[in-house]
Amino acid sequence: MKMKKYISLLLLAVSCLLVGCNDFLDKSPDSDLDVDIDSEKKVAELLTGAYPEASYIPFLEPRTDNVEERTNGIHTRLNEAMFFWEDYDQEDLDTPLNYWNACYKGIAQANKALELLSRYPKTERVKALYGEAFLLRAYLHFMLVNIWAEPYGGASDNPGIPYITKPEKHALVNYERGTVNEVYDKIEKDLRLGISLVSDNYYTHPKFHFNKKAAYAFATRFYLMKGEWQSVIEYADYVLGSEPKSQLRSWRHYADEMEFSPQNLYHRYMAADEPANLLLTTTESRWARSVVNEKYGSTFNTIDKIFAQRGIEGGGDYAKMNFIGTYLFTSSPAPTTTGRYMAKFDELANSEQTGTKPRGIYVTNALFTVDEVLLNRMEAYAMLRNYDHAIDDYLQYMQGKFGFMPSVERAVYTSTNSNRYNLYSPFYGMTLKQLAMVQLILDFRQKEFFQEGLRWFDIRRFHIAVKRSSKSSYYFPLEKDDPRKVLQIPTEAIQRGLTPNPRERQQLPR
Repeated sequence: MKMKKYISLLLLAVSCLLVGCNDFLDKSPDSDLDVDIDSEKKVAELLTGAYPEASYIPFLEPRTDNVEERTNGIHTRLNEAMFFWEDYDQEDLDTPLNYWNACYKGIAQANKALELLSRYPKTERVKALYGEAFLLRAYLHFMLVNIWAEPYGGASDNPGIPYITKPEKHALVNYERGTVNEVYDKIEKDLRLGISLVSDNYYTHPKFHFNKKAAYAFATRFYLMKGEWQSVIEYADYVLGSEPKSQLRSWRHYADEMEFSPQNLYHRYMAADEPANLLLTTTESRWARSVVNEKYGSTFNTIDKIFAQRGIEGGGDYAKMNFIGTYLFTSSPAPTTTGRYMAKFDELANSEQTGTKPRGIYVTNALFTVDEVLLNRMEAYAMLRNYDHAIDDYLQYMQGKFGFMPSVERAVYTSTNSNRYNLYSPFYGMTLKQLAMVQLILDFRQKEFFQEGLRWFDIRRFHIAVKRSSKSSYYFPLEKDDPRKVLQIPTEAIQRGLTPNPRERQQLPR
């Protein structure tokens, strides 16, 4: 808790120092950074403030197949719009616009830090700060392109997002989106530079910064999106070492500790001393309270489907594995009667915050974990047709997280029905054996990152359709290649010249 209070106060202090950036493309993203930063320590503080101060989870999670309508849940326009995949352009906490602005603000601060660092001798400390700045710039652009542009691997001319690499001195600047491939090339350049320079030697609280393992974890996610499997494995090996299971988040131990107090899960889940957590950040967000009882969220039904009705296809007793007791769910308070949630998220505030739209409340997010790295490597092995290594990783995963290994013949893991091809359509294609392994991995990814928004990225990259049970006139299904899978560019950015994303599908009759 002291760690989280520290980072919250530090973020507030840096925000005050920098005065705060206005909306991107409304004025220069660097225009508020002309302050006196005259030491390496202040550059480090500038970078601390560059980590995203907004959360993507509240607007991505309701878009996934993890949610449905809750009885007597609390209605908000944002939650409803995201559930029905509508465009939403209002400024508030937890909105797409808020995250867009926060990312470009962070990019502006990273660019300012890079400019300032050029004035210092290239000591090991300065090189490490360079590394952190490059990694931040890469990560923030990576998140932007994976929310506001088509997935990697599509048409070569698919528009990306503006990639900003230097501080701007003028308020009115013409930005261009470039292409998705061009954005990925620039991310890769920054990522590789960052990894070559980053160091763990200068952080008092390393898990709130891009430490080396977090940087390598980011690389596994980046190359997974690109389909460069050998790179995924090489970067994952550094993070995982010789025995990955010892670093994983042990849901079995969590269940033993908190069987009768699942509402306290966040004490362990977001803890800096949890070995599985590689990079944490504190965001201004209402997510810890809204996830509990908002109208469109997880229910008894969705949890049963995801956590109790899936397993190893053709695996006998393991064809369905019930993890509901292990993953620690809490029932939503009255009057919401069908809601269940996982209390993964804490909430920090300088004072009691009430009302319908409170500000000044902070939630810790885990941006990268060891669990994701192992799942990424598992998938990469499967795509390289190295099924034995993929299965070995899966067994490590099961033992480390749940304390058992399924007694299933190895051939079962690579067997599935060809009808599954209708469900998953990545740009690189899959054999039937690859498909069998990947669908199992995706099931566990959905469980592991439940309520964390990452399911949305799998829905995009595998072109998964999402069907709702809603009878609302706002609803029509999200198809495999639905343009609503790409969020609309903010109005302010469109007005300054950025091309909007297509919305042809919304013209069809409901």
